[in-house]
Formats: sequence, structure tokens, C-alpha cells
Amino acid sequence: MRHHLFSPLSCPLLLGVFFAAFSPGSCLGETTDDFGPIREFLERSVDQGVVAGGSVVVLHDGEIVFQSGFGFADLESETPFEVDTPVVVASISKPMLGTTMFRLADVGILDLQTPVAKYLPEFNEIKLESGAALDRQPIVSELLTHSSGLRHDDAKSGKIWFQKWTKGKTLEDVVKRVAIEFPFVTQPGTKFAYSGIGTDVLARIGEIVSDQPRNEMLQTHLCIPLEMKTTFYWDETGLERMRRQMPTRYYRDKKVGGGLRVYKGISQTKPNRYTASGGTIVSTAPDLLKWLQMIRSGGVHGDRVFLTPQTHSEMLQANELTGVARGGLFVRKRDDQGKPVGFGHTGSSGTNVWIDFETDTIGIMLTQTRGSDIKAFRIELERRISDTLLRRMDSFAK
Repeated sequence: MRHHLFSPLSCPLLLGVFFAAFSPGSCLGETTDDFGPIREFLERSVDQGVVAGGSVVVLHDGEIVFQSGFGFADLESETPFEVDTPVVVASISKPMLGTTMFRLADVGILDLQTPVAKYLPEFNEIKLESGAALDRQPIVSELLTHSSGLRHDDAKSGKIWFQKWTKGKTLEDVVKRVAIEFPFVTQPGTKFAYSGIGTDVLARIGEIVSDQPRNEMLQTHLCIPLEMKTTFYWDETGLERMRRQMPTRYYRDKKVGGGLRVYKGISQTKPNRYTASGGTIVSTAPDLLKWLQMIRSGGVHGDRVFLTPQTHSEMLQANELTGVARGGLFVRKRDDQGKPVGFGHTGSSGTNVWIDFETDTIGIMLTQTRGSDIKAFRIELERRISDTLLRRMDSFAK
């Protein structure tokens, strides 16, 4: 079976739609397809079995300069992977939840600088693994910057979403057990530890202050205001409402020469039953673009303020201990004065988003090929996109 690049150009019925959405060089007045080499790179990567398929969107100077589906959402049926194919975004869920929490803070029902135990009294008695008392309670924002003291995902029992005891439970049930059975590894605010458990604790606080289950909270305070109509936490209700087949998830099997194999993925869950709060949001590239454009626009969506300027600024402030912005995005670039100007996040399902304020660029890459297997592909694609934009800018300047 030959894997080839899917493009709307291959279908005459979609030709007009494609050029309405993306005209090469529309931002800078060029007539050549500057992104042709990137299309070839995507096609070659699919042909070589590096990645099954995916979608890419690039925004520059406020204009979409490139968007394309490539490869397949399912290899067996050769279903094309389209620009708006929904995916599990995996850990990109963390900064999306982070934005939701800053929205709750903006409307005055959450204090991100308050100790966790104010909202979750069960954390009052928590200790270190050694049995020693905590020097202080972690504050809510430290759950977002991975500096709370809770265990790393890679530590023993760090990935509770894979453990049988969490199945069918509510988030409230899970977080209460975490408070009882999962002592802190380090003192709060002293060390980086990438903690999905911390994200679950954060989401539970969101439930309490919003008086809504986590899945509904995401809809009320993020998706509806930003018009993200195909974004939701994974559950049966969301999947039924979407009425679209999710793409097959793949991994590269080293036992058979690195060939792509089907990954079972997440089992369906009833509404408001526990799934990893920092890893199970479903979304599309167009929806993620709305979220990132709001961040690019200083907290404004369309003609409405989603986050006040102060809250937007606070969300992008870096925790210098961890290199994570307070809203959950990792700092990827700093200017000459050391100010963060580039942010991004990846997901284990093979996803990547980034925003560069210095070059005014937003990038989105969504696949469902395991992230650790396509790390080199992800890095190379982002580099090629960056180089292409720089050449376009140089050409325009001349």
C-alpha cells in the first residue's frame, strides 16, 4: 500500500474551498508555493512509514499561510487525514485546562495564589514520602507549573490513569485517594516534576469553584466563549455529538523494524467519569487555532475580551524554576533581555502547538502516531516551517 499526501487539490470539488482557506503567499503577496518543500517532506514521511498522517496549520502575521491534511487517519481503509480531523491532543490538554483556570480566576471565583488546601481540605494533612511535614502548602498555580511537589509521571504509580482503581470513578473520588495515598516527593516550589496527577488536582479545584463537573466546566469556560465546537474531554457524550470517526492511533514497533502498529488508546467512558485531566481532551486544528489566536491577541477573541490584559500577562509569566509559564505552556524562546517570547507544548499522541510572539507565528501539528516515535519528525517539521517563514520575511523585506 502506497501512502501519499492527502491534499484538497486532489479533489476538484474541494479545489475552490482549499484556495479560499489557503492561498500560498497570501500574507506577503508571493505567487509561488513557498511551502512546497514542506508538503514534500510530509509526503515523504508518510511514504517512509515515519508517521501515519496528520494535519498542519501555520498562522503568520494574523493570516493562515499554510494548512493541510496529510497521510491517513486510518491506514487500513486509507481514510484521508484532513485539516479538521479530531484527535486526542494528549498533554496539550494541560495548557488548555490552564487557560480555563485563568478564565475562572479572571471572573473572580478562583485565586491561583491560594494554597491548594483552601479548596481541598484533604490536602491539609499531606506529608512527604519520608514522613516529614511540608514546609508550606503548594499554591494552585504550582500545579500548572509542575512545581507543587507531587510525583512525576515517570515515578512509581505516577500515571494513575492507567491503573485499574481509577476506572469508573469520579475525579472527586480519584483526587481524594491521591491526598490519602500519594505523599509529596519534594517540598512545594523546590523542584520540577512533570505531574499529570497535579493536573488532576487542579481540575478538581476547577470543579469546586465552578460548581460543574470537569467536562462541563471546559465547555462553559473555554469552548463556548472561544467557539471551539469540536473540543471536549473524551467521553461517550462528546464522541456521539461529534458524529465523526476518530483516527486510529499508531506506534512504531521496533520488533518488526519500526513498522506502524495500531495502539489501543483510550477506552470509552461514561460522562463525567475519570480520565486523565491533562491528557484526554479531543480537539481539531481549527479549534486549537482559535485558542492560540486568543493568546496571540492579548486575551481577545473576535471583538470580545476573554482574558483581561493583566490576567493574560500573568498566564504567560514564566516560573523560572521549571521553565513553564503559569498557564501551563512551556517557554521555548526568550528575547535578548530574557523575556519569554515563544511558548509551546507537545502531546504523547504525536501533537505539537507553538506560538512565537517575536515572529508572530502560530504552528499546529496534530497526528495520532505516538509522540516519542516521531520526535525527530516533529522537530524537523517545526524547523522547516520556521525557516520557510524567515525566507518569506526576508524576501518581502527586499
